[in-house]
Amino acid sequence: MFQKSLDNSLIAFLDSAEVQHALPQIRRGIEREMLRTTPHGALADSSHPHGLGSALTHPYITTDFAESQLELVTPATTDRDELYQTLATLHHAVARQLENAELVWSASMPPALPSEEAIRIGDYGSSNAGSLKRRYREGLANRYGKRMQMISGIHYNFSLPTAFWQALHAFEQRPLTLEEFTSERYFHLIRNVLRYGWIMPYLFGASPTADASYLANQHALPDGILPWDDSTIYGPWATSLRTSNLGYSSAEQSRYPLRFDSRQTYLADLCRVLKQPSERYTHLDTEQQLNGAVLQLENELYGSIRPKIVNAELRPIVAMQRHGVQYVELRSVDNNPYLAYGIDQHQGNFLDAFLTFCALMPSPEISDEERQIIATRQEIVSRQGRQPNLHLPTLEGDMALQTLGLALTTAMQPIAAALDSAYGTAGYQLSLQHQADKFADSELTPSAQLLTEMKAENVGHVAKLTALSRAHLAHYHQQGLTPESADYFEQLATESLANQTALENEPQPSFEQFFAQKYQLDCGCEPLQQAG
Repeated sequence: MFQKSLDNSLIAFLDSAEVQHALPQIRRGIEREMLRTTPHGALADSSHPHGLGSALTHPYITTDFAESQLELVTPATTDRDELYQTLATLHHAVARQLENAELVWSASMPPALPSEEAIRIGDYGSSNAGSLKRRYREGLANRYGKRMQMISGIHYNFSLPTAFWQALHAFEQRPLTLEEFTSERYFHLIRNVLRYGWIMPYLFGASPTADASYLANQHALPDGILPWDDSTIYGPWATSLRTSNLGYSSAEQSRYPLRFDSRQTYLADLCRVLKQPSERYTHLDTEQQLNGAVLQLENELYGSIRPKIVNAELRPIVAMQRHGVQYVELRSVDNNPYLAYGIDQHQGNFLDAFLTFCALMPSPEISDEERQIIATRQEIVSRQGRQPNLHLPTLEGDMALQTLGLALTTAMQPIAAALDSAYGTAGYQLSLQHQADKFADSELTPSAQLLTEMKAENVGHVAKLTALSRAHLAHYHQQGLTPESADYFEQLATESLANQTALENEPQPSFEQFFAQKYQLDCGCEPLQQAG
């Protein structure tokens, strides 16, 4: 499926003084989505806590889809300790503002859900910016249903430093500008994440169960999904229902697969789905969505990884065309309900090594055949990844999951060693070994751990995850905030509310004019062909 190891020349490249000096400048950021619930594990119907400020303008604490769906966003940083401390502090700040004994749900698959009508879409106020967020979410609800939007996860934002790309550019001697080369290599990285990304649900998938209310509108359980008890469903060998077709997915988007061969092909395909009218959505009126295209906005694109750029003035597709890719957003990481903050530095070490590995290993273009294999492999691992003697499809034929996983972690060893050398630690190689152990024993995976404990305790999805969430909330309160941090978050909340009010008081064009001006799209593309 891939060459067994990095070329010796690349290993020497990693050991060079220039690269060793550059690696500690890797930048990371974390976004964590999580739901607020009642003390007994039902979705909270309360408003976003006033003490957390405005969900529209707060820089670090917002909401994702629903009014009860928190999203915590750390700034990107090169300091690993600072990253996880900031993530922890955001949780502690949230805990201080919860009312009515509410919990923050520690898992990716949601708690007990009410009817679709009772799930409140996020409220962002009356400004055009707030109305845009609201109407976009109305479109998501009308296209996919609200239940799917209640699935939460972790997005791991990652960028290699300019000095690394400069060194690799000189090493490969490609006739490209540095910006062109960097963007090309990010797409190189993305293609390899798609190839090897099945290891994410296997190693870190923590959502083998769901509350039965998640499938309330279905007359029969999907194949391979069984009742655990009257209120819980599960996959006996599942790792991550979240990353399966039962979770966060779009059948309509799968009809128009995007290519990741280059920035140009990706942006051309993205432009087409932003302009292509969808037969499934054109019947909705203008109050029910932003438009009737396959994608209302770039953010609607589902997938395990996305190229990203931050630009306050330009819409993402235009900014990327003009300025290239700044970082990647890995989206296939479940909330780990056993970790207080959903992820920890030990796991982050593996993600760093994996993404760096994907940037350096050979990465040919993905053919239609390989695209189908990738999708099938992802689904198999998500729905039955812990099944004994499981084989996965590859371009060379079916191969044992255990064989593929151990070969992959072995191939990553020089990357982990180079990162440990650059940081003066042993943590990267320790994390890699810990993950490799899971291929030898699937009972070490969080998905297996969850099912084992639920069986031993004779409890279902809501009871188990409520208990874990309650323990984490107690930890947040115990850790608390320093007086300085408490004052800082109070100031952020006050400023964000004032900023939202100022936006609402400004003279504004009509929403239609605002949207047309801000999101005008002219990329001269032909309608995208559907996948056969």
